[in-house]
Amino acid sequence: MRYAIYYCPGINTALERLGREWLSEALSLPGICSERRQALLADARRYGWHATIHAPFAPISGASYGDVRSAVTALAENVAPFELTLRLDRLAGFLSLRPLVDGIPERALAAACLHTLQPIRASLSDEGLRQRSAGLDKDELALLQKHGYPYVLDRYRFHLTLAAPAGELEELAMRKWLQPRVAALPPARIDALAICREADPGSPFELLERVALRSERAP
Repeated sequence: MRYAIYYCPGINTALERLGREWLSEALSLPGICSERRQALLADARRYGWHATIHAPFAPISGASYGDVRSAVTALAENVAPFELTLRLDRLAGFLSLRPLVDGIPERALAAACLHTLQPIRASLSDEGLRQRSAGLDKDELALLQKHGYPYVLDRYRFHLTLAAPAGELEELAMRKWLQPRVAALPPARIDALAICREADPGSPFELLERVALRSERAP
């Protein structure tokens, strides 16, 4: 079992509606056949419509969901909600939604979550480290070894993944559908941390609880 801490848009917000429509099995993208569309969106559907705050992790032996929830709740009490204006972008070959400008609040939130959960995060096995090491530079490798994930702290980038890496014409087709809808989005309000769970390896992540950010102070 693994847990992850995500930003999941609030129900029936503009961003949530966009994600629901985008990941729907009924989605039609002119220029991309149904089979290929399913392949491009498979991982996005499995992980759910989210931005990663803390990457999926297995808890240490003896740690329960209650321990995860307590840590996240304590963190959320000291972080104020904030807003991000999102744009269509690419990150490491993936089409995604990214902040118009990378800022301090989302990086601070991710870093705080990383450090808060570190005591109850199980270390990766040697095999897990080997599987995740390909293509990393030395700094990313050091982050992977210390934190179980390479894209943290100064390598962290807030994003909502839209699809797997696509061909040029496929990406153009996706952009044509997405661009006007993304342009019409109001700023996303980051007002809660979503605790999600992967019950078995490869199974879809499920949302367990949204924990509201409550501080009146800036994060």
